[in-house]
Amino acid sequence: MLDILTEEFLSTWEDLDDSDGESGDFFQELGGLWTEALLTADLSAQERETWAPKIEAWQSTVSDYGIDDVFEPARWAAEHGWDHPPLQRALQGEITELGAWEGPAPIWADELAEAQLNVLDRQGRHQEYLRLAEAEGQTGRYLTMLARLGRGAEALEYSRTQLSSVPEAYALAMALWQQGEIERALECAEIGLTFEGSKSGLATWLRDRASEQGQTRRALAAARIAFEEDRALTTYLTIQELAGPDWSDIQPALLDRLRTVRSYHAHGPVEIFLHEGLIDDAIAAVDKGATHTLVEQVADAAITSRPDWVITASRKQAEGIMESGKAQYYRAAANWLARARDAYRASGRGSEWQSYLAGLLDHHGRKYTLVPLLKALK
Repeated sequence: MLDILTEEFLSTWEDLDDSDGESGDFFQELGGLWTEALLTADLSAQERETWAPKIEAWQSTVSDYGIDDVFEPARWAAEHGWDHPPLQRALQGEITELGAWEGPAPIWADELAEAQLNVLDRQGRHQEYLRLAEAEGQTGRYLTMLARLGRGAEALEYSRTQLSSVPEAYALAMALWQQGEIERALECAEIGLTFEGSKSGLATWLRDRASEQGQTRRALAAARIAFEEDRALTTYLTIQELAGPDWSDIQPALLDRLRTVRSYHAHGPVEIFLHEGLIDDAIAAVDKGATHTLVEQVADAAITSRPDWVITASRKQAEGIMESGKAQYYRAAANWLARARDAYRASGRGSEWQSYLAGLLDHHGRKYTLVPLLKALK
């Protein structure tokens, strides 16, 4: 089946629009499937020899288009299977700095190791799995397998010195949790939060699991780490709930942190400022540069309390659209002008609005699509 799929795809893929690079990703996945298939099938050495040149030819074809090495692990599997002496020594527990290789490992060694580990896992060869994972530096998978085998204490102790990435810690924490190793899972997650990298997912997981266990202090610490990355209103409200009577001590630091955010997509900070009624902070956040949607959100909330800002911001948005002459956006311009009108009226300057509107009608009188929208604003 893979043979047919590969041949058919290779015969047509050059005609596809691959501007997004998805064909390269597909070849990467296809190469991994070939590697596992060749390692899973009980092929004789002679049968493997028939596959190796075919796979090598496929790699040569795609290499001409800059897709390098996707079939190299599969070619190696066709040539060697499980018979490669260094691999056999690693599977038997002979761990050296060279891993499962006689010399320096190729750049695609990790892809090959992952395929080998997948096959060993499916075949229930767990001791060999652990030996190969250790030999090939697949630390996350080594520790996760320890957890799955009920060796959680060993996995956690090993992780204190060998783990180095957030994703590996996250995977191990979930594996420990699934095995009922509650405290060890939470400890592992805390270790992961000390590493560099994106921590929002792991921090949120730890927050929720610790909260379920009634460990409020641990959940609160994790929630604050998650907030550093997502700055979302939901996370902010969760921190408030977890903090209880300590909220008044924690809140100022969170708000001060939000005031330093410089982002065109500051959706979370704006929502939080508006939730707290901090209109000036919300205005400052969008004045640094923000999407139209965020500016709309702040303008709608600020009409009565900061009408001058709403007038200025709304006129700027509307006038830019009208001057561009793009009729498909005139209704959006009218919506902005409606906000300006409401702000004029909220500040007792209705006559000023009428004068401004008259000027717009005079200036854009030839835009037959826009004029009815302007007249409706009187």
